[in-house]
Amino acid sequence: MSEALRLIVNADDFGMTEAVNQGIVEAHDSGIVTSASLMATGSAFEHAVALAKTRPNLGVGVHLTLTEQRPLTGSAAASLVGADGRFPQHLVQFAGRYMRGKVVLAQVRAELDAQIRKVRDAGLAVSHLDGHQHVHVLPGIAAIVAELAAAYGIRAVRYPTERVRAYMLRSLGNARRLTEQVVLGAVCAVSPLRALRRADSFVGFYYGGRLDEANLATVLGRLPACGTVELMCHPGGDDSRAAEGYWQYSWAAERAALTSPRIRALLAARGAQLVSHSDF
Repeated sequence: MSEALRLIVNADDFGMTEAVNQGIVEAHDSGIVTSASLMATGSAFEHAVALAKTRPNLGVGVHLTLTEQRPLTGSAAASLVGADGRFPQHLVQFAGRYMRGKVVLAQVRAELDAQIRKVRDAGLAVSHLDGHQHVHVLPGIAAIVAELAAAYGIRAVRYPTERVRAYMLRSLGNARRLTEQVVLGAVCAVSPLRALRRADSFVGFYYGGRLDEANLATVLGRLPACGTVELMCHPGGDDSRAAEGYWQYSWAAERAALTSPRIRALLAARGAQLVSHSDF
């Protein structure tokens, strides 16, 4: 008999806002979410910590952040922020600064270390590391993440390479997202994160922010028969102001999908076992 499929359902952006936090814990309490990635820089960090502490079965990792938010290390992160004291709005902007040699890696290390320590100091065990907008896979920064994972004894990291599947080729309107997916996979291919403990495969980038019930069913219906898979998702509340910045995610639709009886039935039919990063 082959090994059963093991599925980690990880909700990103825990701690961003209270509306996002509520959506995540609802998707855990009444749905299939098994894990969440906590933003130490988020405006609702303390709220998220309080919710996590009453949910021992919710795995909690650190959502390493170098975009959108404000650094924990303040003026010591001068090369990482703009005149407003905030990180660049998007990964493309951050990567541009980085490639031009304007980012000091020692400051990156100090900031990411501070983010991990803040989560640990709040009394939460860190199950894994990943990155807001996948900043953790950039060359140089990935090496820092690997070093910090070893230093803190953190078991797993996200390796966000999603295989291109036929359903992704049906709409030319999604060509940009598919291109980003391929580029992200190419960056991961030369990353030192490959050598760390990680899921066998990753899904959820292509439908990032729009993982409604139909799209989630499409993704789950094409999972491999065995191995460990990480599914990235973004459940949130009904509040249209649920997220900071410019994200136009379908937060409530993702929460509804992740709590759907149809989705539970689909996973049961596949014989999938829901796990967190601490279980593999």
